[in-house]
Amino acid sequence: MVRIACAQMAMSANMEENYQKSLDYVRRAATAGAGIICFPEGQLSQYIAQYAGLSGDDFAISRTHPYIQGFCQACREHHIVGVFSLALREKDRHIYSDMLVIDETGQLVTTAAKNHIVRAPHFYEQDYFTPGNDGFLVAPTRAGRIGLIVCFDRHYPESFRSLALQGADVIITAVANETSEPRDVFQWEMRIPAFQNSLYTVMINRTGREGMMDFCGESLVAGPDGSVVALAGTGEELLLADLDFAKAAALRQEKQYLSLRRPGICALP
Repeated sequence: MVRIACAQMAMSANMEENYQKSLDYVRRAATAGAGIICFPEGQLSQYIAQYAGLSGDDFAISRTHPYIQGFCQACREHHIVGVFSLALREKDRHIYSDMLVIDETGQLVTTAAKNHIVRAPHFYEQDYFTPGNDGFLVAPTRAGRIGLIVCFDRHYPESFRSLALQGADVIITAVANETSEPRDVFQWEMRIPAFQNSLYTVMINRTGREGMMDFCGESLVAGPDGSVVALAGTGEELLLADLDFAKAAALRQEKQYLSLRRPGICALP
């Protein structure tokens, strides 16, 4: 049994404040007995992509930034696996919307970039982010095999199936969902793949008002039977849930949704 903590945060315009709040959530999660803590998309800054064509200099950091070193130290100190969501500027000067997994020893295990970048009202992400090309990645940790999906990528069912076939125990999706979006549909986007792949799925959202956007919170943990294991409210919250990976593995064997697949009959490009 592994306890997961979801840090449903409101972000200020001050990156240092968001960093310190993130560290506080790590401490609170460890005190609550969690083995994993996860954060919403772009946890260090307000959501700049709601505006078209601004500079990315104020919200993207490098891999060598002291904040990442601080997250590594916090995970090591509190003996917890951290799933952080950051905008990283790489050596090629491109910015990626990344999820980073840092294990309980403070080592960076995996970095996964958002693969599909949207451009729509309130979501002008193509003005800022470069799509990743590494596909969907699973981070092996002592707290389980963690599959990673960044926000918009969850709209593609192949993302969940790919991670399930790689042996993920839990799939964590960092998002930035606002109140005007179809919140019931977003729940089903977690619950249906949890059911279809007989594993746990997690959606961790922002909350609060930022510019033109109201983020709705309502972070979710779905069980391998498609049930809602835990659901947050609309404000700031540390959502906790216990994940029974052995029970999920038994259900996968019983349901056989994965083992009976016949990929050769699917006419997919």
